[in-house]
Amino acid sequence: MAGTNTKNTWLFLHRWFGILTAAFLVIAAVTGCLLTARDSLDRWVNADLFAYNGAASARLATIDAVNRYELAHPDIQVTGFPLNTAPDENIPISITPKPGMDGGEQDQVFLDPATGAVVGTRSTHPGWSGCQIVPLLAELHFNLLAGDAGRVFMGFIALGWMLSSGVGLYLTLPRKRPFFKNWWPAWTYSPKRSFARQLLDIHRSSALWLFPFLFILAFTSVALNFFGEVYSPIATTISPLERTLFDQEAPFPEGTIPDLAYADGFALASEQAAQSGISWHPATMLYYPNWNLYGTTFTDNGHLNYKNLGPIYYYFDATNGAFVHEVNPYTDSAGLVMIRILYPTHSGEFAGGLSVFFIFVLGLATTEQCITGIWVWWKKRKPRIAAKKLSRT
Repeated sequence: MAGTNTKNTWLFLHRWFGILTAAFLVIAAVTGCLLTARDSLDRWVNADLFAYNGAASARLATIDAVNRYELAHPDIQVTGFPLNTAPDENIPISITPKPGMDGGEQDQVFLDPATGAVVGTRSTHPGWSGCQIVPLLAELHFNLLAGDAGRVFMGFIALGWMLSSGVGLYLTLPRKRPFFKNWWPAWTYSPKRSFARQLLDIHRSSALWLFPFLFILAFTSVALNFFGEVYSPIATTISPLERTLFDQEAPFPEGTIPDLAYADGFALASEQAAQSGISWHPATMLYYPNWNLYGTTFTDNGHLNYKNLGPIYYYFDATNGAFVHEVNPYTDSAGLVMIRILYPTHSGEFAGGLSVFFIFVLGLATTEQCITGIWVWWKKRKPRIAAKKLSRT
């Protein structure tokens, strides 16, 4: 049972946490809602880049189309692409200039799957054009377009949100017994009450019913924003990774050129998956110029997704084909599980479309709580100020 003076102190903190974080939380919540449909949004806005109008039977194997592009553009290094695209879609590939070569701002190319010819290009950096709107939303969500300083700032906003959620739960606890009978009204909403009371009820009851999920969303926000500084070191201290590589210095900081082709990397990865007993399907191919490694991701359906703990990665030396590294959260330590569970949980992708939709609902709920919270504060502000003036006389 909470005392009156104690509750007044926590109410003050809850109120000002909410006021200071509300605007930034609304930005994060609205952009987060949009990002739950980021792939569909990107394809809709940029249909001219994605849409393939040719016959499905005319499509080349993806690696063959990429190989044709590489032969036609010897100054460009392809750094990644999906192995399986929809029959009515072009092939998006990520590119970078080879060492010593000049490159433009465009870092993604769309290939005609029947010929390997370039259909269109774009930059995946944030921008106000339709081609860059999804990266813009992602950066706005993560760091307010303010780089590393914005990331840290939004991390503190998320921390304030998490603490305010806990304080808000405490404030709903009844002062009298019986406990549950007196607590139940805080969980309810009635349209028969005054408008001001309805907004308070919506603010309070939605927070109570959704508290565990909103708290997890807030916690994962904090962890992602302070990943390198706090979360990852704690996770790997609790349970060190069994297989490490990318925490070391990259051997080719200026980049290098592979001797092997993507087809070789794909064959090596497929053989390694068979030896490891992996039943999943290859989803994407990668090349890291600063490591000179080919990588292949494996998922349950052959398309890059983050169900459960996300994809499995195999990496091979692009000079001699030696197996170099594996990232497999299903066989590694609990530390890697702690790391890999973050993004699927925050995005809702851990269980597919239904859980992603639930994250969308949580984004709407967060927006609602910010708006109703500010409205309730504003409506109570004048009576509160009047009461303080009266107490001083």
